[in-house]
Amino acid sequence: MRRLLTEQRGYSAVDAVTGLVLFALSLVSVYQVMIPSFAMWRNSDERIARQQDVRLAMDRMSRDLRESTLALNRLRAYNCAGPSANQNCSAIGFVTARDSNCDGNFQLTGSADPNWQAVIYVWFDPASLELRRRCDTSTTLPVTTWPPVLTPSTVIGRRIILMAFTLLPVGNPNPTSVAIAIREQATTASRPTYRYQTNFYNQTVFLPRN
Repeated sequence: MRRLLTEQRGYSAVDAVTGLVLFALSLVSVYQVMIPSFAMWRNSDERIARQQDVRLAMDRMSRDLRESTLALNRLRAYNCAGPSANQNCSAIGFVTARDSNCDGNFQLTGSADPNWQAVIYVWFDPASLELRRRCDTSTTLPVTTWPPVLTPSTVIGRRIILMAFTLLPVGNPNPTSVAIAIREQATTASRPTYRYQTNFYNQTVFLPRN
């Protein structure tokens, strides 16, 4: 009888603790492998979203600038920090011939010239790290000194670290194009241990045709 009872005994406390320790070590190993993978996957999605945000902003500014003109002081750059005039500027103003708050149809005069409707201002707000756009329908000439009336405005880019407009050729009193450089910061992973911070650099030259 004693032999039968001995053979039917369960696990001891030492066996249970050992099993729990091994199970915990297995969970820690899985955690260390999976968490960086999840962080990289999440950061990749955020990076793609930020890139799309930049492309949309660049496409919108590209269309607006290509429909504008450099003639008669109808395009001005502001808050410039470059060694030359109109270099590394954080804001720009230019005319548009589109109606309906600068997003409607492109209007032409009877002689097929652009019928200017308003002024578009685009600027970088360092406090909010946002790229903003405003349509001023009260005039067709950008202000000579910054700032104009900046409200209401719309956000066309977020998490912008640096925004620079440069009239080209640099230092030329008669520029022929506009260069735009954007440096954007992607969101970092939630845990400070796994930081996948990425900066994006975009530069495009727009040639006003009118």
